[in-house]
Amino acid sequence: MQVEAISQPISIQDERSLTKYPSGSLRELWAISFPLMLSMMSGSLMLFLDRLLLARFSIEALNACVNASVIAAALQFAFLTTSAISEVFVGQYNGARQYKKIGEPVWQMIWFSLFSGIIFIPLGLFSGPLFFFDPAYAELEITYFKWLMFFGPIFCLSAALSSFYIGRGRVKFVTLIVILANILNVLLDLLLIFGFEPFIPSLGIGGAAIATGIAQGVQCIVLFVGFLREKNRKRYQTFRWNLNKECFLKCLKIGLPNSIAHTLEIIAWAVFFRIMTLAGEEHITVVAICQSIFILFTFVAEGISKGATAIAANQIGAKEWNSVWKLFRSGMKFYFQAFMVLGLILVIDPGSMIDWFMSGHEAMANYEHIREIAISACVWMWVYFLFDGIHWLVVGLLTAAGDTKFVLWVGGFSAWIFAIMPIYYFINVLGYHADVAWLITAVYAALTCAIYLWRFKSEKWRQMETLI
Repeated sequence: MQVEAISQPISIQDERSLTKYPSGSLRELWAISFPLMLSMMSGSLMLFLDRLLLARFSIEALNACVNASVIAAALQFAFLTTSAISEVFVGQYNGARQYKKIGEPVWQMIWFSLFSGIIFIPLGLFSGPLFFFDPAYAELEITYFKWLMFFGPIFCLSAALSSFYIGRGRVKFVTLIVILANILNVLLDLLLIFGFEPFIPSLGIGGAAIATGIAQGVQCIVLFVGFLREKNRKRYQTFRWNLNKECFLKCLKIGLPNSIAHTLEIIAWAVFFRIMTLAGEEHITVVAICQSIFILFTFVAEGISKGATAIAANQIGAKEWNSVWKLFRSGMKFYFQAFMVLGLILVIDPGSMIDWFMSGHEAMANYEHIREIAISACVWMWVYFLFDGIHWLVVGLLTAAGDTKFVLWVGGFSAWIFAIMPIYYFINVLGYHADVAWLITAVYAALTCAIYLWRFKSEKWRQMETLI
């Protein structure tokens, strides 16, 4: 598909419209979110295969990957989420028909992504031993973490460039590029994790991280070339590369609260994995397997959330408030349907997926016990999926309205209060099995979801200062 194919003779309404379907309808949400889901599903599948390959390489590599990737994500996410906030500005400018302003916020976040290297590179070089000190995993964790930090600016740059397309509803091009990049990632995984003697040595867990970084770099190059196409330079002023202090700070004002909230939440989950590691091999193995399976389905929540943000930003830019409520109802309908479908996998026959990770390790002394606990955990993971998805839907709508300070307070602290403290007490103090940790996360997701639903129903997000 071409990066841009907007013909000039169409009406103003058609120029602004994201799809041919009614604004806020389930069909429009699906039309925007489904391509995003495909791209994120390919990303989730890539992570799943990445961990599956590492599990085949060694269980130690899998467990180290889980711990290191959560810490890396916690450090990267503030920058990555801030870089992606230009999607909100692009959407609102597009909805308000101020097309010539669209390129500017994207460029500000491109600069922000490049500046992030000042933080990421020193973190990769020096901070690993501060985070990882378990003798069984430290060397592997530090290796994986180091490479993810080195590639940090590239991940942020990809988010900034993608926002140019997603904010205008042009998601199919992004989907195609992401899928191709993830295919490249898996191929590089096979080559770099296991090696190809005598030409390429086995790099193990380091090879997995390097493969991810190379694939992201290729993705950025293609997105940037599309961003600078002649049609986009004329229509959206994408050639205006200069750093604009006012626009830059406005992006940070909206993006930083959101990113800090998500970062605090990810740090909480990093602590969660540390709690599980300290509890013993059984606990961290069960959690590593279940979280790897959950990653395979996160594309649903992420796709709907980003799709809802893009649509709602356009609706808010056009002052179509009732359409935002219609969009919310469409998202709720979708999640309940997805919840029932996922139950066929996580409730009826979770053992088959668990066996993918346990294959080759049947000689473990506690093999059957770990498998039994993991099956029980999958049921609670299913419940968590529903409430976590609705939570991300509402966060996407609040973000589109610029109501990110509320997201900061709720998202930043709810995981610690409702999840981490109870998990520590029940697992490390009382000695419960790992499936109880997933039960607690399901309760946490339900409570957090209720708070966000209350905020959305109050309509205080309509009172936010206009972004454009």
